[in-house]
Amino acid sequence: MRTWRVGTISMGAALFFLGVFLLLAQLLKWDSAYILASWWPVLLIVLGAEILVYLITSRQEKPVLKYDFLSIFLVGIIGTVGIGFTVLQATGLLQQVQTVMDTEVRTSDLPAFALPVEDRIKRVVVDTSQHPITIESSIDKEVSVFGTYRAQNEGKEPTINGVEDYLFTNVKGDTLYISFKELPENTDLFQSRYTSLKATLVIPATTSLEVTNAFQEVTLKPRRLLGSWEVSGHADLNVTLSKDDNVTLYANNVQSFEGDTSKWTFARPTQSTEGEEEEVLYGEPAKSASLKVGTGEYPITLSNTSSVTVSIAN
Repeated sequence: MRTWRVGTISMGAALFFLGVFLLLAQLLKWDSAYILASWWPVLLIVLGAEILVYLITSRQEKPVLKYDFLSIFLVGIIGTVGIGFTVLQATGLLQQVQTVMDTEVRTSDLPAFALPVEDRIKRVVVDTSQHPITIESSIDKEVSVFGTYRAQNEGKEPTINGVEDYLFTNVKGDTLYISFKELPENTDLFQSRYTSLKATLVIPATTSLEVTNAFQEVTLKPRRLLGSWEVSGHADLNVTLSKDDNVTLYANNVQSFEGDTSKWTFARPTQSTEGEEEEVLYGEPAKSASLKVGTGEYPITLSNTSSVTVSIAN
């Protein structure tokens, strides 16, 4: 009389096929997670074949049927793991886990932008969005942008492939409009992926400048300015001047003045009339002041900002 141990063949086949798949995954550089998610149906095939063989054999003889509980238990664990990987794959969680594992933070160069400025362009209007920007003047008749960006990359492809991915420009009449775009952000179950940039904008010294709608740090380097600049609505403004500059800074509605404030001339607060409230910025009374360097011929107006820091190099 023959003894049949149900589960022994399935266990052996499970280990055999699992070993083959993992070996091929190592040699052929397959994704092991997807291998574990896709190979387990072989268990059902082997187990079904084992049952069919038992049924065919039992017609010819009366085998003693025994269950190899350890093998069945291990086959069940392996099958459950495979089914679990399949569920994760179907819901997209497996892909998200793989993305997290493949993600790296990389700092890259921004695609450089350069645009010759015609004589008819008298003004440049800049929207810096949520990015920290450094603005300088130059004797060249050209507007240019360069810098770096930091991104969490899932592969080898860069996040920013061209100027159009981070910058928008348009000329209307005598004005050049420049807008820095919001960069890609993505939030999933495990992490938030973001992109940030630090750029330097260079404009001709004779061209007027207006900068608005930003909430990050902005650094101004006029460098022999020959026009007028207006900057408003920023969290922190840093102005770097030299003793050879001929500018006057007008700071209006500023919460605080940082650094050496001895060169500032502060305006006296006006007496509020009955029924009027004193203007408050960022929870504190706003201040206004002016600072003159050289002849003070060219104005730089700073307004509605959290803090202003000025440094004058010798």
